Amino acid sequence: MIRERTKLMISAGILILAGIITMSILLQDAPVVIQIEGESFKIIEIPYSYTTGEAYLLLISGFFSGFALHQVFLSLDIYPFAHENIHESDYGIETEENLEILSSDEKADISDKNKASTPVDMRKVLLMALEGDEKKIVRTIVDNNGQMLQNELVNRLDFSKAKTSRILSNLEKKGIISKQKYGLTNCISLTEEIRGENK
Repeated sequence: MIRERTKLMISAGILILAGIITMSILLQDAPVVIQIEGESFKIIEIPYSYTTGEAYLLLISGFFSGFALHQVFLSLDIYPFAHENIHESDYGIETEENLEILSSDEKADISDKNKASTPVDMRKVLLMALEGDEKKIVRTIVDNNGQMLQNELVNRLDFSKAKTSRILSNLEKKGIISKQKYGLTNCISLTEEIRGENK
């Protein structure tokens, strides 16, 4: 606790110091030239250009500012650039850090809960993963209880026979559907892996 507080104080100090250095460089007054012509004068402001040393100082100051800000965020348990699931334990998913605190009986209960969680509907996952015409075809097959004839599919979706055949071949290669000869057409059905998860 004291170590974390010390890290936080040092990081905040570095952040403030780097900010002061950066602002003092950026807010320097531009040089001014006063030009006198007879009884009148002109004030000409010359644009300020940074020296190489000042540019390096700004670069180093920016680096230390970023590092110090990162340490401040870590000390306060704020993860602004992390993926959403950093705080998965807030939603009931246990992380390794939380499991270290638990007894072995509680760990066993948690692993049993995770195993017994509700099964994933593979059809919904599949429809979310597919796009475009493949998604239309699979959705139509799913809506027809997972099985239908290829010529019915052509008529229902108003696709050409060639386009439907090409999409179905791609889906068959991906292991999503299976085709079986049925007279002059094919019987299209979802594979057992897709159908079996939903039973």
